Amino acid sequence: MAIESSMNETHTTKLKSLENRLSGILKPVPPRKEFVRNLSHRIQGHSQANLVNHLANWHFIAMLTAGFLSAVVLLVVGVRALVALTGRKRPMAGSN
Repeated sequence: MAIESSMNETHTTKLKSLENRLSGILKPVPPRKEFVRNLSHRIQGHSQANLVNHLANWHFIAMLTAGFLSAVVLLVVGVRALVALTGRKRPMAGSN
């Protein structure tokens, strides 16, 4: 237990000395105004516009519909395969 606590102390000391050295070396760099302006326009301007453009695009709607129908067909085939594998038989219409 004493060895573990002494190792933790040495790691903490090394980490603090590294932080002190880096805080003296590394200085924050202010971003250019045009970069900030461009970034804010990209973040704020396109969120709703892209969604409207995608919904207006008939290729996107066709792919979405095809994907949904494929998932339904895959689900139906999977359920039928499970029913066939379990061997559950349906009762005949005329027999009791």
